[in-house]
Amino acid sequence: MIIWLFLLVLSALAGVLCACFLSGKFGLFMAGAVPWLGLLAWLLYLEYFVPYRGGGASMWIIGQIFAGTIAAATGVSAYSACKSFLKRYT
Repeated sequence: MIIWLFLLVLSALAGVLCACFLSGKFGLFMAGAVPWLGLLAWLLYLEYFVPYRGGGASMWIIGQIFAGTIAAATGVSAYSACKSFLKRYT
């Protein structure tokens, strides 16, 4: 459960930072791409550099599909919310 908290908080933070420093469609794209690629980098690190801990087949591809989609959606949602907040109060 704590892993999902880290995933969502870091994805939202990436979305907010993209909203503060980037604009337009590029900012929206980066708000979704940064969390997705960050999760991919972490999963690939665990797959190739951490010693095998036993257990069965590797599920990093499935994890990337589901958790990566959630991370990207969280980043884009945080970007949109932060942009509307900044537009309203600045």
